[in-house]
Amino acid sequence: MARYVVDASVVAKWVLPGEPYQVNAVKLKDDYISGAVDLSSLFLAVEEVANAFLRAVKLGRISMADAEGALEALGDLGVELHQPSWSRVAQVLGVAHDLGLTVYDASYVYFAEGVKAMLITADDTLYESAGKRCSVLHIRDY
Repeated sequence: MARYVVDASVVAKWVLPGEPYQVNAVKLKDDYISGAVDLSSLFLAVEEVANAFLRAVKLGRISMADAEGALEALGDLGVELHQPSWSRVAQVLGVAHDLGLTVYDASYVYFAEGVKAMLITADDTLYESAGKRCSVLHIRDY
């Protein structure tokens, strides 16, 4: 079974209408639900997705009630979430510096590398840089 670390850019596409590569992202989610793939992520993805939903609410793309309900539903999916420690984030800081990424994005790279899973993202910058440290797949290619 394929193992992926999924970032917030992909998870947000499970909910937000009209997103690029949304069909691919939903297929990944459906494959996870059916047991065809294994997904894990970081706790920071929860807040990143919530922030994407808040932006969508402010732009009138979804209602606040839909955003809140979607966050609850995403939690019900049971994607395993991992919390970094202070010492791990110290290591992530070096990855961020070396790859020219934010600490947030570098956290996904570091985690995927550590659990030997493929990182799956819709973030072009993260996709371009992550391959120097871990296996990475752009959601467009799923």
